[in-house]
Amino acid sequence: MEEGPRIAAHLTAFSKSAKMRDSARALYINNQLFFTASTEFSKWFGRGMSAQLKDTLVALEPGEAEDALFNLFAPFALNTFGDQIKKYSEAIKMLDLRKPHLWYPMARALQRRLVYHMGPTNSGKTYNALRAMCAAETGLYCGPLRLLAMEVYDELNASGTFCNLTTGQERKEVPFAQHTACTIEMTNLSKRVDVAVVDEIQQIGDDSRGWAWTRALQGLAANEIHMCGDGSALPLVRTLAHQMGEELQVHSYERFTPLAIEAEGLARGYLDVQPGDCIVAFSRRDIYDIKQLIEAGTGQRVCVVYGALPPEMRRTQARLFNDPDSGYDVLVASDAVGMGLNLNIRRIIFHTLEKTDGSFARQIMATQTKGMLCAGRAGRRNSVYGQGLVTCLNRADIPRLQEAVATPLEALSTPTAGLFPEFEQLEAFAGNQLEQDFHNILTRQAPLHTSLLSMLFAAEARVDGTYMFCKQESVIQAARLLSKVEGLSLQERFWFCMAPANLRNPVAAAALLRFAQKYAAKQQVPVDVPWKDRVPQTSQELCDLEAAHQVISLWVWLSHRFDEEFFVGRPRVEEMCEQIISIMSEGLQQMFGPTALLTNPKLQKAVCHRFASWTNGARNAGEMVHYLSPSRPPLGMGLLQPDPPLLSKVA
Repeated sequence: MEEGPRIAAHLTAFSKSAKMRDSARALYINNQLFFTASTEFSKWFGRGMSAQLKDTLVALEPGEAEDALFNLFAPFALNTFGDQIKKYSEAIKMLDLRKPHLWYPMARALQRRLVYHMGPTNSGKTYNALRAMCAAETGLYCGPLRLLAMEVYDELNASGTFCNLTTGQERKEVPFAQHTACTIEMTNLSKRVDVAVVDEIQQIGDDSRGWAWTRALQGLAANEIHMCGDGSALPLVRTLAHQMGEELQVHSYERFTPLAIEAEGLARGYLDVQPGDCIVAFSRRDIYDIKQLIEAGTGQRVCVVYGALPPEMRRTQARLFNDPDSGYDVLVASDAVGMGLNLNIRRIIFHTLEKTDGSFARQIMATQTKGMLCAGRAGRRNSVYGQGLVTCLNRADIPRLQEAVATPLEALSTPTAGLFPEFEQLEAFAGNQLEQDFHNILTRQAPLHTSLLSMLFAAEARVDGTYMFCKQESVIQAARLLSKVEGLSLQERFWFCMAPANLRNPVAAAALLRFAQKYAAKQQVPVDVPWKDRVPQTSQELCDLEAAHQVISLWVWLSHRFDEEFFVGRPRVEEMCEQIISIMSEGLQQMFGPTALLTNPKLQKAVCHRFASWTNGARNAGEMVHYLSPSRPPLGMGLLQPDPPLLSKVA
C-alpha cells in the first residue's frame, strides 16, 4: 500500500477505535468530543507531518499505529479543546457519588452526635427518640408518611410542644413553634436544629425512596440525630458514620409484649375473624372484597386503610378502629399499616404472603422487613391486648410465617444507601455538558428525560459498594410525558417531573400534562377535575373520587412550588378536597356494611361466588350460602339476618 493511503487508513482506524475512545475518556474527552477532536487531529496531522514521522507511521502495524497516534492526539486535544474538557471533567467529578457526605458542608462543619434507636415494632424506640426531640429547644421529626407526620404534629401540639407541619401538600405554621414534623422528602437541610428524628431508618435501602433517608442522615444541620428502626440498617449506618467522622451510639430495645403465631390459621376463613383483627392484603380490590365478606358474614363493621386512600381518611379509619365505642371492630389494610401507625390490633392476619410488583409476585415475608413490621403491629403497648397474635388465611403459609418471625431483624441486611441527585447537581451537570442534548435542554428544545438518563449512566459508574442509585421510573415517565411542552425552564420542568403524580392513572397523567401546558403558556392553572358531588354508590365511583383527590393533591403540591399568580385560590381548592373526603367517608359507610348485602343483589352474588375460596370450610357457593344463613349465626353482633331463599336464588 502506498504511503498516503496507508497513513489515511491508520487515521481512520484511530478515529473509529473503541480502545482509543476509552483512552480518551480517561482524559475527560467524551464520545462526541472525541469525534470532533479526532477529525481536527487528522487535519492537523496531515498539515504538520514530518518525513521522519511519516516513515515511522507507515512502518507500523494498525494496532501499534493507533497507540503511537494517541501519544500525539492527547496533547493536541488538551491544548485545542481545553475549555470543553475542563467543563466536562468538573461535571463528571460533581457526580462522583462515592463521597456524597461532602455535598453538605453545613452538616460537616458541625460535631454531630448520632443515636440509633434499634428494636422491633412495639419496643418504644420512636417514643424515646421523640422525647429527646421534645426536650430540646428546637427539633425536627422526619417521617416516611404524611400520615405519620400529621400524627406527630397532632400529638406534640396536644401535649404542649408547639409544632409545625410540612409535607408536600401542607404547610401549617403554629405560633411560637420551634419544632416541625415533616415527611422525609421535605427535610429542610438549611435550618439548624438541636435534635432531629429520622424515623424508619432501614428505608435508607429502599430502591426508590432511599435517597431521602441518605440525604437526611448526611445533610441535617442538627447537633443530634436520633434514628429509629430495626437492626437491619445498623452496619450500613456505622459505615456512613465512619465516613462522616461522627460518633454513633446504639440503644437497643425489646418488644413490650410477646408476639405469638397461631399455627392453625383460620379454620373457617374470614368467617372466624374477631374484634381487634387486622387483615393485611396487597390490592385495593382484595381489601374491599374482604371487607364485604367480613361484614356480610359476621355482622362486624370493618375499617380500611391503604395507600390510595387520602391520608385524612386513613386517619379517620384508624381512629374508628381504635375507638371501642365506634362500632368498628375489624381493620383491613395494605402493608402501609406497618409504618408506625398506632393501632389497637389484637391479631394480624396475612391474606397472602406474596405481593405483586408490576408483573411478578414476591414473597413479602422473605424479601422485605415490611412483613415483620406489619406482624409487629399486633399487641402494641397500651392497647387492651396483652399479647400480639399473627397468622395467615391459608394454613399452608404458616411455615413461611414461622420462619420469618424466627429470623432476627438484625440478620436481615440493608446493604446500600440510596442516592439521587438534587436539582442543583442536575443543573450544573446539564450546564457543563458538551453533548448536544444537554445544550438543547437549557434552550428548552429537548426532553428532560434525556438528561436524567445520561446522569443515571454517568453516576452509576461512580457509585461504590456503599451506595446505590435509586430507581426513578416515575420521574423518567413524567419527563417523557412533558417532553413536547415548550416554555419551561430546566428547574420548572424538574419540579413538574418530581411531582407526586400516579402516571398509571390516566386521569392523573392528563392532569399533570395539562397543568404543565397551562403554566408554560403563562396562564392560570385551574384544577379543572371532574367529580360528582354526591355520595358514591359503587366501588368504581369511589375509585373515581380517589383519582379526583389525587389530582387536587397534585395541584396543591405544585402550588407550593410555583408562583401564586398562576396557581390561584389554594384555600378554595383545599375546601374542595375536604368535600371529596367527606362524601368518600359517607360512601364507605353506605356502600359496605352488614346491611348492604340485603339490598344489593350483585353484592349477594359476589359474596357467594368470589369469596367461597376465602372461607376454608366452604368448598362451593352452596356451602357459602350456608355460612351466611341464620342457621349459622354471625360471629359479630348478629346484624345480618338475610333471607335464605334470596341467597339460594342468586347462588
